Amino acid sequence: MIKFYSNNCPRCKVLKMLMDKNNIEYNEFDDPNLYMSVAKDNGIMSMPFAEIDGVLYDSKDLQMYIKERTK
Repeated sequence: MIKFYSNNCPRCKVLKMLMDKNNIEYNEFDDPNLYMSVAKDNGIMSMPFAEIDGVLYDSKDLQMYIKERTK
């Protein structure tokens, strides 16, 4: 299951749409404090981001992950 950290920005909405369209399950977290405690401490400088199997993905890497899963 993907942990998707979002602030409902346009990129967040596009990634959610891609995951929904491709039936990829995710749990969405929209607490801005999580950005400070999870992403920034791990070198991710913007929202959205995701955690998959303990690995953090920025929005660009998450989009690539989705594309790879849907080939």
